[in-house]
Amino acid sequence: MSTIVSGDGEMLRLQYSRLCCFIHNSLHPFTAKSTESITKEQEKSLLITLSQVSNQIKLWTDEFASGDHGNPLNDISSNSKSTIVSSICHSSASECVLKIINELVFLLAIQSPYVRHLSGNVLVAISKFVVSMSSENHLKEFIKSLCLHFKLIIHKAISPDHDSPASSIILVLRNILKHLKHEEDDEILEVYLNTLSSCLQDIPWESCNTVSNEFCGHLLQLFCSIVSNSDDKNPMILEIFNIFPRFLTWYQSNQKAENHSYARISQYIQHKILVLMMRLSSIIELDCEMIVSWLNLIDKHFQDLLFESLTQSHTNQDDCLKDSPFLLDETCHHQHLQRRVVFLYLKCSFHLIRLQETKGFIAIHEWLKNHLVKCNQFAESFLQLYIHEVDDMLFEILLLLTDMPFCHKQQKDWTLDVFEKDIIVLLLDIFDPVHLFHIFLSEIHYDHQVLLDYLISKDTGATCAEYLLRCLRIICDKWDPFLNFSICKEVGSQSSQKRRKVMNDSFETDHKNQKSFNEPFHDARDCLLLLKKSIESLHHKNLFPYNPKVLLKRLTRFQELCPRP
Repeated sequence: MSTIVSGDGEMLRLQYSRLCCFIHNSLHPFTAKSTESITKEQEKSLLITLSQVSNQIKLWTDEFASGDHGNPLNDISSNSKSTIVSSICHSSASECVLKIINELVFLLAIQSPYVRHLSGNVLVAISKFVVSMSSENHLKEFIKSLCLHFKLIIHKAISPDHDSPASSIILVLRNILKHLKHEEDDEILEVYLNTLSSCLQDIPWESCNTVSNEFCGHLLQLFCSIVSNSDDKNPMILEIFNIFPRFLTWYQSNQKAENHSYARISQYIQHKILVLMMRLSSIIELDCEMIVSWLNLIDKHFQDLLFESLTQSHTNQDDCLKDSPFLLDETCHHQHLQRRVVFLYLKCSFHLIRLQETKGFIAIHEWLKNHLVKCNQFAESFLQLYIHEVDDMLFEILLLLTDMPFCHKQQKDWTLDVFEKDIIVLLLDIFDPVHLFHIFLSEIHYDHQVLLDYLISKDTGATCAEYLLRCLRIICDKWDPFLNFSICKEVGSQSSQKRRKVMNDSFETDHKNQKSFNEPFHDARDCLLLLKKSIESLHHKNLFPYNPKVLLKRLTRFQELCPRP
């Protein structure tokens, strides 16, 4: 990124003055009318002008970034130069930023989606212009000015609709963030986040009793982008966490008044709310009160997904748009959201159990009671819910289950009543890590190439490797259960007595017809040893994306334990 050396302050001011004058002269004929409605001819003329303005700003930005810091007045005609110098050049750079924002924010209120879109593009182009000159203070002014208008709009419009400038400003802020992340300049990104965090504290969110789905969607997109690949040092995290519960209130309010045409948007809002909850839960160390409140929120707003049957058809996956929350098949849509709801519910419940809070045990009991009566092969159906997920959710849930708080030795020091002990016994039986690992391998048909694809994938590589390392350690420590494990094709008999101990008689499952077992050890062994061979081959050719030595060491230990043919 180019920087301006000391003594070039006047040249910096002239750069902003040129930009301010150019935008004012180009757009003032449209903004001087002080009306949000325009004719078709005016719209066409304005769109052409906005496109020209955006292209010119990009040209200046590229010139400056390439090191061309010449006099910004050199490329202006002599007829216009005197006017520019007399009317604009006396303004400071900060004053120019404010004038530019005021000019463009007006266009965000124009009743034309095309005009709002191109006006937003111009604002993003201006942000790139500011960043190219390493003007941290002016970037602060730019973001503060946008947020000030956002705040005023919310004050003015208690229920921002999709045509209001508020939604457009949020979209601009998100696009600016995307650019800053692409720049990979941590200092500039920190300026953006600190400034935005400070501004959001002053937004009167209490004025937003109801908002449109479009407004809610844009804000969720911005927040999800902010928390993506973030940590607890991000100044925005706490602000987002505090604002987050309002999304659920807005969503519920919109559901009541929603018509069919907004159904797909509503599905997207659900998806984004759950994504945000998952990312926040991985960043913030939730205390007991927060976890209980999240469980209550999930139970209130997503109960249908939480208790929806796990045995619904897992076919029709090809009818879904890949990686999209907008799904063509209703079953796919429910499964897509159900995965996230269940994951969050289990994660929060396990947190509470780790804290020995009764609420966690009760939550798990209610969830299992609902599902076990509907599902004979619970563990298999549960894993099938996640096995087709494109991202790393499969391994996130498997890691969660192999790290259950009650799997550890400190459980011996817990003071538990009979109900709580029974819940732990049931969970350890249903989600036994050796059992789950065998089911996982059977679901991928013991295909080592599928495992290899998971390991080298950018999305799943890290979590898959962590899961395999953890399972291999457990297997080597519990070799006999792994060696002698059998899978029943109909109903697993191992847990029947323990389930009956915990569940009421009305929730018992008939296990009389349990037949047809097979022994999966040989298939699992062949799969893992072929995986080891493939990893060694790729590593030898320097084609494996990371150092697999620890994983190979665990696989070697596994191989040593395997009985010779």
